[in-house]
Amino acid sequence: MPLDRALQSWRRLWGSVAFRLTLNYSLLAAATTAFLLIFAYGKIVELLQIQYARQVTLAANRLNAHHQMYGLDALQDEIVQLLSDQTDIDTEMYLLLSPDGVPLVGNLQLLPPPSGSMDMADDDPGHASTLGLLNEADSTALLNVLREGKQITGLLTQRRLTDGSLLFVGRDIADMREIQALIGNAVVAATLVALFLVLVGTTIFRRELRNRVQAIRDTALRVGTGELTRRIPDAEEVDEFVQLRYDINHMLDRIESLMAGVQNVSDSIAHNLRTPLARVLGRLESARKNGDDPDALRAAIDAASAEIVELINVSEKLLLIAEAEAGLQRQVFSVISLRTLIADVFELYEPVAAENDITLTYDVQELFVEADPDLLAGAMTNLIDNAFKYAGKGSLIQMRVVQDGLMARITIEDNGPGVPTDQLDKLGARFHRLDPSVPGFGLGLASVRAVVRLHGGEIAFSDAQPGLRVEISLPRANITER
Repeated sequence: MPLDRALQSWRRLWGSVAFRLTLNYSLLAAATTAFLLIFAYGKIVELLQIQYARQVTLAANRLNAHHQMYGLDALQDEIVQLLSDQTDIDTEMYLLLSPDGVPLVGNLQLLPPPSGSMDMADDDPGHASTLGLLNEADSTALLNVLREGKQITGLLTQRRLTDGSLLFVGRDIADMREIQALIGNAVVAATLVALFLVLVGTTIFRRELRNRVQAIRDTALRVGTGELTRRIPDAEEVDEFVQLRYDINHMLDRIESLMAGVQNVSDSIAHNLRTPLARVLGRLESARKNGDDPDALRAAIDAASAEIVELINVSEKLLLIAEAEAGLQRQVFSVISLRTLIADVFELYEPVAAENDITLTYDVQELFVEADPDLLAGAMTNLIDNAFKYAGKGSLIQMRVVQDGLMARITIEDNGPGVPTDQLDKLGARFHRLDPSVPGFGLGLASVRAVVRLHGGEIAFSDAQPGLRVEISLPRANITER
């Protein structure tokens, strides 16, 4: 039925948050406008009444002064002159009564009190106002009167003259009533137009907002079905949705990167762990076949145990990388001194460096960062281990910490053979190894990169000519936070 369809359409509209918010604020704006218009209308009407009353009062005061100066006859002549000068003949009203109530001159007739009871007089506002006005010496009121035989409403004031006569001066308020009606109609029309514009504007705003959000909804739907490369297209308009589009696209980039990383890790794990597991299985199988030889059995078990320990270390590094990238370690952050941290690493590796004919030095400014000391120390030891492994005997390894604006830059540099330029960008990728013959699984630099990202820093690899330079930039902490 039409009514049911209309109700369903209204429910869909009302279910829109944009529609409700726009409608509420628009109605508030329309109500405020209507209130201001009504207030202005009341003030305009009041101003018109004051203006009319002032004109009538001034005219009555002038005629009263004329009477005091020239007498009653001169006042009659003045009233006749005013009525015959063709000025304001449609609105001016005058009446002069003798002391005994006999009309002397004027174009105004007061409505006589009705015959009958006082209740009838009370039912006629015109007569009641006339009687009330006549009881006042000098007063101004709206009265229903007769002018040239036609009943009108006028604003009248009366003056009791010195000789006892009574003077009425008034003005027809038909023009004022017309102005009031015009203003009132304008207020009503403006209110109706405002309500109409509220509905139209709300509908347009809802449609526009829906169109602006539609691209985001479509992208979310496609991403939900597996299209991770889908992005929200750029719009020509520059508005609040531009930043939202950027944030969502950045989030999707991050999700795609993480998913690619997960897939890469899965492939790498399957590829890199298959060989050691196969070796473990082969040695155990060989030990089973040669169970009569205790020495062979012991050697197979030792080799399998070493492989399993290595696999456990790989699992721990992968878990550390996952936790660092997920930000799970930030809850234990504290403000630490880089000078103390580097000094501890130097003290740990100095004997090893001496045994391998390696010169290890450090030059550190007193800077503070907010970090997990164990994770950051682990990252430093990973870098030193790599330098020891690849730089070789007789090399020089330097550790430096300097201030770089709001960042603390940690540099670990060696003078070894270095890394080919085309391989620098691949450093830090999981399971990536420059030399497959060197023991390891290629997770050391990957864990370092993850720890640096966890601390809100950046890591960069460059050619030290000769050797490799690793630079880590971390946000400095205020020393007062210690």
